[in-house]
Amino acid sequence: MTSFAQHVQRHGGHTLTAFGDSITAGASVAPDVRWATQLAAVLGLSLHNKGISGTVLQNSPDADGKPRPDNGLSRWEHDLLGSERGDYLTILYGTNDARHTGAPDTFNLGGFVRDYRALLGGLTQAGYAPANVCIGSPVYFPDAGFAVGDNELTGQSRDVYLRFVEAVKALAREFGTFYAPIYESMQSQGGDTLALPDLIHPNPAGHAVIADAFANATLIE
Repeated sequence: MTSFAQHVQRHGGHTLTAFGDSITAGASVAPDVRWATQLAAVLGLSLHNKGISGTVLQNSPDADGKPRPDNGLSRWEHDLLGSERGDYLTILYGTNDARHTGAPDTFNLGGFVRDYRALLGGLTQAGYAPANVCIGSPVYFPDAGFAVGDNELTGQSRDVYLRFVEAVKALAREFGTFYAPIYESMQSQGGDTLALPDLIHPNPAGHAVIADAFANATLIE
């Protein structure tokens, strides 16, 4: 089965855009350690990093009745279709969406799937071939991480979190994109040891696992 890295090597190109939250932005690790930087090096592509710390994908109302700033749905056209549009696109969103507990009636799994579907459909309409897009599941972090963060990002259960992991996999199948099993790879290749002391963000070893999972991502049949 063809991997994402093999697909890139066969079809060529020059640029990779990475879209996501603080994990893509590379919070608390050196620039050369960030998973997107490592992946671009493996693929032989230049990188446009469009990660913004603290963001979510969905444009749903938060506890204050307004969408969270810089959410993925509100900014994807500007960030992904402008002058830094990449030949290939990786998306790592869902960690903060899945952790969110502050507005369950409006900010939930249904809103995440709805807006992720709108994003992927929009990319297709804008000319992105689905096979040039690779989406990753939310990251793995220790159980103690569910108690870290502001009030709206604490108290989630592992079971609910895993529904977001399965949702991303299902969206990859639905849209024909590559799927990077980020959660699954981190869980099996180090688990709790891949988190920084903040218990949420990956440490350098965790970023290496994420980069490898994207490089070896496959299409879901």
